Amino acid sequence: MWPKSGKRVLRMAAEGTSPQLQDLYALARLVAADRDASLSTLRQRDHVIGQDCHATDDMGRLLFWVAAREQQALISEEVDNHSAVVALALRLAAVVLGILMMGGFLLASPNALVNVLLFLALFVVLQLLGSALGLAVLLRSVGGRPPSVSPLNPARLITRRQIPDARLLSKNSGTLRLLLLRYGQEFGLLFCAGTMVAFLGLALVTGFGFVWGSTFSISNEIMMTLCHWLAAPWQGWLPVTALTPEIVAGTRYYAASPELSELTADGRSAWWWLLFMSMACYALLPRLLLLVGSRVAYRRALNKAFVALPGAAAILSRMRAPDVSTQAQSQDVVVAPTQDIAPVDIDEGAMLLNWVQALGEAELELQPLLARVPVANRLSLGLGTVDEDLATIARVNAYGPEQLLVLVKAWEPPLADLGDTLARLEGIPQCILCLVPLAGKAVAEHDLEEWQAFAHDVALPGVQCEPLRWP
Repeated sequence: MWPKSGKRVLRMAAEGTSPQLQDLYALARLVAADRDASLSTLRQRDHVIGQDCHATDDMGRLLFWVAAREQQALISEEVDNHSAVVALALRLAAVVLGILMMGGFLLASPNALVNVLLFLALFVVLQLLGSALGLAVLLRSVGGRPPSVSPLNPARLITRRQIPDARLLSKNSGTLRLLLLRYGQEFGLLFCAGTMVAFLGLALVTGFGFVWGSTFSISNEIMMTLCHWLAAPWQGWLPVTALTPEIVAGTRYYAASPELSELTADGRSAWWWLLFMSMACYALLPRLLLLVGSRVAYRRALNKAFVALPGAAAILSRMRAPDVSTQAQSQDVVVAPTQDIAPVDIDEGAMLLNWVQALGEAELELQPLLARVPVANRLSLGLGTVDEDLATIARVNAYGPEQLLVLVKAWEPPLADLGDTLARLEGIPQCILCLVPLAGKAVAEHDLEEWQAFAHDVALPGVQCEPLRWP
């Protein structure tokens, strides 16, 4: 059925259950392209695609659908390698920057003497603070409270190229922030690796003396205690880095007395190991852990955004649904313009089903048509488990309302799941499909036509569509 090249792409899509950012954009683009197609055409096409799909999870089925649609429509875009080139250039720049900073710091030291306290402040403490900031951003992003992204973040150079339409993730900004965080931690990790490589390489070819000193009166005992705490994570299994009180006292530097006759080769090597392991433990390792954590969080956020994209649920429903056309003939469906539909009188004993959270509670109160429904009679449906949905349906049947209002998203095609749900209702004399438009917009005539065709085939008497308007 598919071309040979298409079979390979579709097989990879069925096996891979981890979308990329480009897949999210492709899914949004294809859903938008289907808005002008009839419901019966979409059902027949997606049913055929679903028969060829062997993926068992929603992620794999959507990836398979994207690949199949691009093969059918011949609209597959060439892979843009610019983002990969920019990412590689920034990675190399991070390593080179680390090497240059460490080399400049060591080679610029007067008399080849390196101040230990200044070294720790620049290459350990600052990196540790950067990791702490990254951890805070990660926790806030995972918790749903992502902070704003700095416009100076170099990772924006990549995301601008990876996202053809910047509005794509406007409702999933947390996903984009996690992507920037992942790149930021990767660049920080490579920077630390560059400093460590330069520190090791220059130590092999150049002799440095490590000293410490401060304007403030820091005693040898305080410095020894600081070194002891710094070396605590590794001193049990790497005793070569242990400093003695004699080495600490012998490497203390006084500007008025620059002679360091007591500085020995053992003293230099002891400080070198302490500084190198401090960078590895307090600068490199936190960046590595944050990189792993941000990658996992970004992957989960992207997977969630991919499946929750408006229109994805309709695609999955059509792929699973049997190949049965439910669209009425054109002469059986009377399509009325939105402005000509008369308002519906709502009885106070009516019930309301909020299908897949088409409206929030605060937005619902702004609709005069819906606000008269008692709060106790407002139920949610479509987002819970099968047992929860069945319990909600049983509650509606037990109540037996004279009117049943069903809130649906007008911009999404009618779902087979919704039809199956309405078919389980019993004794409902009047069912009103309340079409919720996008914020600030009206229900399009094409969407109204689809929903009226859907209402024509629903197994309930007196089903009608009522487009809602934003106040």
